[in-house]
Amino acid sequence: MYIRTVFKKNKNSAKRYECQQLVETIRTEKRVRQKLLLSLGRLPISKERWPRLSNRIEAILRNQTSLIPEARDIEELAQKFAADFINKHKVETDIDDIQAVHTSSIQNQKIRQLGGEYLGVSFFNKLELARCLRSCGFTKRQIQIAMLLIIGRLISPGSERHLHTWAKHLSGLGEIIRADFDHLSLNSLYKVSDLLYEHKDEIEAHLRAKEKDLFSLDETIILYDLTNTYFEGQALSNPKAKFGRSKEKRSDAKLLTLGMVIDSQGFPKTSRIFSGNQSEPETLLNMVNALYRQDPTTNTRPTVIIDAGIATEENLEKLRDRFHYIAVSRKKMALPERDDCIVIKEDRHNKVEAKKITGDKEVFLYCRSDLKVRKEKSMQSRLRENFEAQLVYLSKSIHKKGCTKRYDKVLEKIGRLKQKYSSIARFYHIEVEETDALASRITWEYLKEQSDNRFSGAYFLRTDRLDLDETQIWSIYIILTELEGAFRTLKTDLQMRPVFHQKEQRSDAHIFITLLSYHLLHCIRSSLKQDDINLSWRTIQKRMSTHCRVTNRFVTKQGCILLIRKCSEPEDFHQTIYDTLSLNHVPVREKKHIVKICSDP
Repeated sequence: MYIRTVFKKNKNSAKRYECQQLVETIRTEKRVRQKLLLSLGRLPISKERWPRLSNRIEAILRNQTSLIPEARDIEELAQKFAADFINKHKVETDIDDIQAVHTSSIQNQKIRQLGGEYLGVSFFNKLELARCLRSCGFTKRQIQIAMLLIIGRLISPGSERHLHTWAKHLSGLGEIIRADFDHLSLNSLYKVSDLLYEHKDEIEAHLRAKEKDLFSLDETIILYDLTNTYFEGQALSNPKAKFGRSKEKRSDAKLLTLGMVIDSQGFPKTSRIFSGNQSEPETLLNMVNALYRQDPTTNTRPTVIIDAGIATEENLEKLRDRFHYIAVSRKKMALPERDDCIVIKEDRHNKVEAKKITGDKEVFLYCRSDLKVRKEKSMQSRLRENFEAQLVYLSKSIHKKGCTKRYDKVLEKIGRLKQKYSSIARFYHIEVEETDALASRITWEYLKEQSDNRFSGAYFLRTDRLDLDETQIWSIYIILTELEGAFRTLKTDLQMRPVFHQKEQRSDAHIFITLLSYHLLHCIRSSLKQDDINLSWRTIQKRMSTHCRVTNRFVTKQGCILLIRKCSEPEDFHQTIYDTLSLNHVPVREKKHIVKICSDP
């Protein structure tokens, strides 16, 4: 085995190019000739070092160890070319299970994670997403890349560059779906992500119908809310990137808003991406009406659940035409006596009391939760402590040398403090005494009774469902936590935040692909919950990642390399998940390859 130089011509010009080949000398009946083993391209090392490289390649193939370590550059090239040699010359075989091998040659190679990917592919197929994408005009290769984008976001969320590395070096997804991702370009990932977003409406309609059929979903209750995510960078090319009220308190970054409708079991129905400064109440009617138009045959009037930010009088009035509603009331109402309330839930963690107030067209429900009381009292105490600490500091500073003393400037500082602590500052009466245009004294009074009413753990619900009792109204409203949980999963487990893309279409596609991954995630968890497996997706994914695909490499007595690529034995947890989801324990069948190294030396 040695290296030779050859010259090749470009078809379109007379220019000759030099490259190297790995060859061996063989004897035929007529003559001795050189047999090409592997094309090496143009080697980056000097010709004097070629024999060392060819010897090291052969040693790796024969599993021979060297007493003297090779130079780093030669070792890296030798490892690469040895792997290329095996991939080129391996032949799939049905060789007998009983073989004589050198035990010292046994190696485990190319270990790839398999468990989480297998779950993702199974539910991608169960939802018939490939059929949906084909109907949208996707080619076979584009469907494979779409699977990589969606399942990659489910298993190892990150940028397209991260996804490229994950698919090539860490994941067995390509083997499960029989796709080659080794030569995948970043540009192809961007193109398919754009294509997915172009067909957003068709894909969401397909998923809604398929999930409704698979899980027997009842769409009599739908939930609507908005959340936002922030950009890293200026996003100057994105007209939707606006400053607004960030859910993550990122007032320094531009935002993008996601509106989503889900059903009572947490399955997404439709979504829309708005600008970062989108007013919440303005989005409601378009979203729920769009969902209603998708299924015009229904004769039921779904109940829409919304929070106080969206429940304006105008929105509720318009909802009455087609929908029922349950919402947090914006109206300020007198708190009833606790003796008039009934207990609608009580356990060792929480106690919820309620009182129903019936009107002509609406029902108001006063609710008080011990858990909410503890939360709001803690919040009240912390806000008071921080706000009063700032007031004390400001009060002392007007008597110190070098600090602000001008009356108008002190008022400005107090105004900024009120803005920063707006939720508690409105319960303080603050006075600043003036002497010769200077602030001489700052005093304040805390309006405890009004503050206690605000942080009482009480709230009012309002609904036009006159047929429901106190427990039913409260229980239906509490389903809104499903939507909050969905947003939390999108942002943490699937890393919807932050958005690194700077173009509008790319950032929209990023959020939509995250939503598609959430469809798979929620289907998997819902199926597991039917058998009382209530683990988080993060826990499931981490434990399933230990089910792997591995290549066992042997050198046989005849001097050939035997490669057996198979799945590791599933552990008890893996088997439990597979059995619950009715999946085979072996995601990919075993493959055997034989490689004849070269003529014996």
